[in-house]
Order: sequence, then structure tokens, then C-alpha cells
Amino acid sequence: MPSIDKTQIRRILVITLSNIGDIILTTPVIRALSKEFPGSRIDVMVGPNGRDIFDKDPRIFKLIIYDKHISIAEKRRLQLKLKKLKYDIVVDLRNTVFPLLLAPRYRTSPIQSFPKDVVHKKERHLYRLIPFGIGDPGERSYIHITKEDEDIVGDLIKTNAVNDPIVVVSPGAKSHLKRWTVEGFAEVCDGLIGACAANIVFVGTGQDKEIVLSIGGKMKNRYHDFVDKTNIRQLASLLKRSKLLITGDSAPMHLGCAVGAKVLAIFGPTDPKKYGPTGEFDAVINKRLFCSPCEVAACKYGHECMKLVSADEVLDQAKMMIEGYE
Repeated sequence: MPSIDKTQIRRILVITLSNIGDIILTTPVIRALSKEFPGSRIDVMVGPNGRDIFDKDPRIFKLIIYDKHISIAEKRRLQLKLKKLKYDIVVDLRNTVFPLLLAPRYRTSPIQSFPKDVVHKKERHLYRLIPFGIGDPGERSYIHITKEDEDIVGDLIKTNAVNDPIVVVSPGAKSHLKRWTVEGFAEVCDGLIGACAANIVFVGTGQDKEIVLSIGGKMKNRYHDFVDKTNIRQLASLLKRSKLLITGDSAPMHLGCAVGAKVLAIFGPTDPKKYGPTGEFDAVINKRLFCSPCEVAACKYGHECMKLVSADEVLDQAKMMIEGYE
């Protein structure tokens, strides 16, 4: 790729991903571009799940919601509409055909190889910017939280009498293989209430309601159920106020990292080197079995990588993170 005259870059399109956690890992790319090309217009194309992440972000000029299920005719109309905007740079983190169809001056390559030491997905997204003269910007994930979001969460906390220290627990995950045991979560939550006077707040989407109720049914103490009570930005605000987030490999884990929350993540079939939390005081608990991380959709061995994680080790680590780092 020829060297870029950065003064001539006026319009940039970033094509990001579909799942919330994956989208959050791409936000450092947008932050790096906004710093490198401060006078440029940045548009973002994202799946419907990502709307709440970006629609209030002042860095973004236009948000394009792309549903991959739309008809071929609708895709063609979108392509023609975008081509008229004459983008100078298209950064495609999804490896679509759009960069070829839009014919920008500069674009990311659909075939990308990475050095051996560039493993984490966030770092790999940033690595794609090197051809544009942006080398190792060291950006962390982020999410823009509005004052309205902060106020809504403040009211929610006050109404439900949630006092400090707040420990947010996200027991769900898109794949059931990434979920730790109901019994383990219940024991850890009760242990933190007893040892640290923690206020346990469960979060998640509607599909996580069942697992939260199952955990709550095994607990001896009172907890707070905030499942489906916040949007993404409001959940980010809640995580900012928390003393600790306990989670699996999930979207709230990446959201916690984006706002600087302290994260304790329980990993099984996925690789924390690729997807794990990135904060200075974050911690991962996982069992390095011969088959883990397998990163497959079905387990052949009884889900041992999660079942072997004990409540005691999670509780000990959580207590140290709550009491040990101020």
C-alpha cells in the first residue's frame, strides 16, 4: 500500500462485527482512527446488536445498521448509496466484499496474517491499521456513556437499595459451554455476602433469566436481579460503579474491560489469550486440560474444563480482588 497523505483523508468507513462482545473489541480501532485523522468523518457499519454501543458516540458521524438477512436487492441499494459517499479509507474487520465494491482510496486487506505475538483479538483488530501509518496505538476498548444513562443507573441503584460494595455477576453466555456451574455461582455469591458484605447484582439479557433464577434459588442470601433492566451503555455505567465483575467469556466481560472495571473471568473452552480480560488487576481462572481450550461448539468430555473450577478458588480470588486492591 502506498504511503497515505493523512491531510487528504476526509471520510472513513469502519465495518465492524455482529456479536456485542466482538463489537466492543473493535472499539479501539475507532478511537485510534479518530485520533489519527481528527478532521475526518467516521461512519460505522454494524449489526443490529451493536446499535446501543455506537448511537450516542460523538466520534461517529453516521451509524449504518447492517442486517445480513436483508435481500440481495437491499444489499445492492446499500452498496450504491455508500459508494456515492466516496470513502477515502474502508477498514473492514468483518472481511466482507464491501471494500472491493466501494472502491475507496485505501482499504484493509481481506487476507491478513499476524505476528506470533499478536494474539488477542483486540490487538489483531488494531494491527490492521498499520498499513495506514498507525502503529501500536495501545488503545483500550471503550464505550460512550451519556449523562442520561448514568442517571438511569443511579436511580435504579437507589430504588433497589443497592449499597457498596457492588459485585456484578454475569452468569450467562451465548454458548452454554462457556457457562460455569449454577452451584458454583451460588456458593461464591453467598460467600462474598458473608465475607465482604457484598451486594450481588445479577445482569444479563432475557435468555439469562432462567440461569439467574436457578442460582438465586440455591442462594441463602438476598440478591438483586437486574436482568434486562439496562441497555448496553447503562450496563457499562453499572460496571463502572462496581467493586468487581464476576463473569465467563461474555459480552459483559468485554464491557467491564472497556470501562475499567475489575474483572474476574472464568474460562473453559475458549482461550483467554485471545479473548480474556485486559485490565491490570483482572484475573482469569481456568483449567488447562489436554483438550482445553478447544474452541469448538460441542464438548466430548463432559464439560470438565468448567466443572473442575471450584467455588473455593473463585471465592478466594474474588475476596482478594475486592479487599486487596483499593
